[in-house]
Amino acid sequence: MAESPATRGQRPAAGPWGRAALLWLVFTSGVAVMGLEMSASRLIAPYFGTTLSVWTSLIGLVLLFLTVGYYLGGALADRFPSRFALGLITLIAGLIALGLPFYSRTVLAAAWELTPKLGILGGSFLGTFALFAVPMALLGCVCPFAMKLTILDLGRTGRSAGRIYALSAVGSVAGTFLPAMVTIPRLGVQRSIMLFGAALVVAALLLIARLRWAPAAAALAVFAVPLRPLLPVKGAIAVRESPYNYLQVVQMPTKGGGFMRLLIVDWGGFSVYQPGVFRTHEYYDYLLLAPLMRPRPPSRWLKRVLIIGLGAGTASKQITQCYGPVEIDGVEIDPAIVDLGRKLFAMNEENLRVHVTDGRAFLAGAKKPYDWVIVDAYQGSDIPFHLTTKEFFQQLREHMSPDGVLSINVAWWRPDDRELLDRLSATVGTAFPRVAVLPGISEHSGAVLLAGGEDFSPDHLMANVRAVGHEGLEDIVQEVLGPESPDLVPVTITPQSRSRVFTDDRAPVEEIADRMYRERRRQSFARERAILGL
Repeated sequence: MAESPATRGQRPAAGPWGRAALLWLVFTSGVAVMGLEMSASRLIAPYFGTTLSVWTSLIGLVLLFLTVGYYLGGALADRFPSRFALGLITLIAGLIALGLPFYSRTVLAAAWELTPKLGILGGSFLGTFALFAVPMALLGCVCPFAMKLTILDLGRTGRSAGRIYALSAVGSVAGTFLPAMVTIPRLGVQRSIMLFGAALVVAALLLIARLRWAPAAAALAVFAVPLRPLLPVKGAIAVRESPYNYLQVVQMPTKGGGFMRLLIVDWGGFSVYQPGVFRTHEYYDYLLLAPLMRPRPPSRWLKRVLIIGLGAGTASKQITQCYGPVEIDGVEIDPAIVDLGRKLFAMNEENLRVHVTDGRAFLAGAKKPYDWVIVDAYQGSDIPFHLTTKEFFQQLREHMSPDGVLSINVAWWRPDDRELLDRLSATVGTAFPRVAVLPGISEHSGAVLLAGGEDFSPDHLMANVRAVGHEGLEDIVQEVLGPESPDLVPVTITPQSRSRVFTDDRAPVEEIADRMYRERRRQSFARERAILGL
C-alpha cells in the first residue's frame, strides 16, 4: 500500500543531515531568544529609557511569551510531529523579526503617546507586548517540538531532553553577549534584530528546504534595505547607536548666522554646544556655583575637578572658560558619547582627561583628592541608583579635599513632589555638612543640589564671583540672587529625613522618578512631540 503524504510528513527525517539541521535550529533559536531580548532593550530605550520598570516589563513579558510557547509547542508536537511543522514555526518567527525594524517605530510611538496616562511601565509594557508577543511565543515552541522529534529519532527521552535544553542554553549565552559586544556596536539595533531574524530563517530553511543553502542565503538580502532612524529628530546631523544609548546630534540655527548643537540621549537632551557662547540657560549654568560658596576665591584653592557624567563636554568647557585651565577628570561610561563630543562638540580642552568607565568604578581606583566634584549622570527618569546612595557619597567624600564642594544635577524638578529632592538632599547630608538646593530656574531646567563643608554658604557668592571676574559667571550669580529667581535654600537635615536616605541596599529612585516623569509628561507632552518630530 502506498504511503500517504500525511504519513510521510509525520515520519522523522533520517540521516545525519536531518539531525544536524535540527540541532542547529535549536541552537539558533536560543541565540535569537536572548539576542532579540537584549536588542529589544535598546529598541525601546529611545522612547521609554532603560529604568528598572522598563527592564521589568521586558523580561517579565518575554518569560510569559516563552511560557506560552512551551505549552503550545508541546501540544503541536504531539499533533504534528514533523520537521516541516517545526521549520514553518521558526520561519514565521524569523520573518516577523526581520520585519520588526520596519514597523517598530509606529508601534512604539503609539505606545509612547499613552505614557501620560499609563506611565513608563504601562507604555513600555504595551509596546513590548505588541512587538514581541508572537515571535517570542513561536520561539518558545522550538525546544519541546525538537525534543519530540529527537525522541522519535533516537528513542532516548532523558538524554534527548538534556541535549536539546543544553544546546538551547548555550545558544542563549551566545545571544546574551552578541548584541552588546558585537552586533549593536557594528550593525546597530535594527540590523541586529534583522540578523537574528535572518539566522532563524536560515535555520528553518535548512531544516525543510531541498535546495539547502540557496534559499537560506536569500534571507540575507534584506540587509540591503534602507532603514529609518529609531526615533527621528528634526535637524539631526549625526546618529549613533551604542550598547548604552541611542544618540542623535541636533543642530539648530541661532541669531546672527550661528548654530547650537544638542546631544540627545535616547529622547532627552544631554549636552549643549554653541560656539562662542558661555551660557546655556539650563541647569549646567547653576552647577558652576559650588566653588563660589566657600569663603575664599576659587583661584586660591581650586586645582582638580571630577565630572561624573561628562557627556559631550558642556560642563568641562564652561569650567575651563570661567575658572581657567584647572585639571579636570571627566568620567563617561559611553565611548560613543565621547567620540561625538570630540568630533561635534569641540571637547578638546587640554586640561581635560577623559575616562570611559562607570563613576563608582573610577572612584575605586582614584588616587589624588578632588576639590570639586560634579555629578551629572541623572537623565530624566534614568537615574543610576548606585550614584544616589549614602555609600556613593561617602566614597566620593573620601576622594575629596577636606573643604571640597559638590554639584549635582537632580534632573527634573516638580515643586509639588519633593520626595526625590528631599531624600537625595538627606543622603548627600550624610557625607557633607552643608547642603543647599536651587529649584529649577526655568520650566525646563532641573533642580541643582550643591554641598560642601562647614563654611559652605550662598553668602559668599557675590564676593567670589567678582574676584573671578568672568562676566558670564557673574550674570548667573546675579540671576540666582535676583528677586524673581527661586532662592538658593540651605537644607536642614532632620533625624526623620536621615531615616529615608538612599542606600546601596534600598534606593527606590526609579520608582520616584517614574512617578515624577509621568506627571511631567502630562504637562509637557506636546512640547516634546514637537521637538522630537513625532
